[in-house]
Amino acid sequence: MRLAGKRAIVTGGAQGIGQGIADRFLQEGARIAVIDQNESALRISSEQWRTKGYDVLDYHCDLRDKARLTETVDSIFSQWGAVDILVNNAGIAVRESFLDISDDNWDRILDVNLGAIFRLTKQVAAKMVAGGIKGSIVNMSSKNGLSGSSKLAHYNASKGGGILLTQSMAVELAPYGIRVNAVAPGFIDTPLDRDLRRKDPAIPTITSKTPMGRLGTIEEAANVFLFLASDESSYMTGTTLIVDGGHLANASEI
Repeated sequence: MRLAGKRAIVTGGAQGIGQGIADRFLQEGARIAVIDQNESALRISSEQWRTKGYDVLDYHCDLRDKARLTETVDSIFSQWGAVDILVNNAGIAVRESFLDISDDNWDRILDVNLGAIFRLTKQVAAKMVAGGIKGSIVNMSSKNGLSGSSKLAHYNASKGGGILLTQSMAVELAPYGIRVNAVAPGFIDTPLDRDLRRKDPAIPTITSKTPMGRLGTIEEAANVFLFLASDESSYMTGTTLIVDGGHLANASEI
């Protein structure tokens, strides 16, 4: 097992890609602490994992709540003593024209998608450094953090910022044996993606410029997080791996 004995935090781990990541980590021998603001989904997922005999902690937490986030991190370290892996997966998106973006939506999306990565990673990494724990941090970005698009200015900005934050953290944490990488998925078949398409039927065929001609699966995205979390990527840090079926490589196509 590639993560045998490892202790991992996964944010937004109760559904979608986050749930897929947690599943893969558990299958590979890790213990998981799942942080999610969807209390009902968190309860259902945690019960399913425990029924299978997996070691799971669950925390209902809005990542914008700084006090609650600190309590959560302290509780995890109190129970486990240390953390080896952090996956900053949680994120939100709203499709709306740039001129229609409210200050509230801008602040909310930047705070969840980017600010929470800063706050949580700072707390977890500080405890890892203090305890002499080497490990891996993997951040969720997006192909939208590498190329612009309409109706997602706030989301795109948050994902682009996450890539540069990943690189900056990687440089400063490398001397402590902590690697920091990111994953940039393209169109993955998730509840969030389906919800966006349901709310905006005008979204064009999302695989029209994707050479592989299909959506990616949650499992395909989760496998990349597993690789970056494991020792198989031991000489990789500050890297963003694109998982988009070739979409960005096809950028010049009309």
